[in-house]
Amino acid sequence: MMRCKFPVLIPLIASALLSASGTLYAATTVDALDRPAVSTQLGARSVLLDVVASKNQLYAVGERGLILKSSDGVKWEQLPSPVSVTLTGISFHDAQHGYAIGHGGAILKTINGGQTWQKIWDGRVLANQLLAEAKLWGDEETIRNRQYLVDDGPDKPFLDLLQLSADHLVVVGAYGLAFETKDGGETWQPWMDRIENFFEAHLYVIKSQAERILIAGEMGFVALSEDSGKTFRSIETPYEGSFFTAEFLPDGRILLSGLRGNTFISNDDGDTWEQVFNPIQASIVASTILKDGHVLLVNQAGLILTLTDKALVTSKHNGFPPLTNIYQTPKGDLLTLSIHGAIPIPKGGLQ
Repeated sequence: MMRCKFPVLIPLIASALLSASGTLYAATTVDALDRPAVSTQLGARSVLLDVVASKNQLYAVGERGLILKSSDGVKWEQLPSPVSVTLTGISFHDAQHGYAIGHGGAILKTINGGQTWQKIWDGRVLANQLLAEAKLWGDEETIRNRQYLVDDGPDKPFLDLLQLSADHLVVVGAYGLAFETKDGGETWQPWMDRIENFFEAHLYVIKSQAERILIAGEMGFVALSEDSGKTFRSIETPYEGSFFTAEFLPDGRILLSGLRGNTFISNDDGDTWEQVFNPIQASIVASTILKDGHVLLVNQAGLILTLTDKALVTSKHNGFPPLTNIYQTPKGDLLTLSIHGAIPIPKGGLQ
């Protein structure tokens, strides 16, 4: 069975859709990759997975193709979305150019500041492109593997994205999928041949700092590039579980965190690791670096943790549902995402 981005995700009901009025409708036969998201008044209280700011507006994405917009993190407006698959990530490089990714290998693009979104790629196109390339190479084993991707269908999600310019995007996801476009999605190049991922571990996170690019995922998998992604070297880690989040800290250190709260820091680009004490064993699913340099992490227990020298400290706040992300808005406030939607935290809301 396909593993979702976070274990806390609620399974989607395939046989029906629930409207905002509570009426149950039979599911359409149109593929979710081709079916626009249903308009709902419940978007702000649905499972949301990622958020970003552009032009002092906040944009969040989540289940059933939801794309939401807000000026304050409290009131949210649903925007039209061309898909109804779960969206897992969103990014803006400037005020106009942004991307969103999700299940089924969906990649959406906006060139007007998020007002409209166009699907530019999905798992069906991806699989057929990889198969065509394999046939050109003539390698029979590769052809069989790529044919399996085509036959298996577009069920493999992209789980994180790295936008390096308006037209330069890298996406990573399930079963080691990793692709790059430098022309706004017109053409795509696979990165799988430059990343030694023999067991096709799911890739949950990609981060960059200057010319360094870090990719981390399940089974303790970590790969580091020091030449902007041209080459990668595998990094040995002391933990064989999944890493759901990672950060390049301001001082250059690398932070990894994930399953059961396991968190590690490296001072030497992954040659050695030191475990960070965490009193809570719930899985950490996201992190952010604040403008003042502090690092916050969130977990499935609904807690916000602050990184100190050698430990994670639980912040004092009202009880939250399982959290999926955390973000500092342009105004300096904190916004958390959860399985029950967006939860804003005013300045001073954490102690």
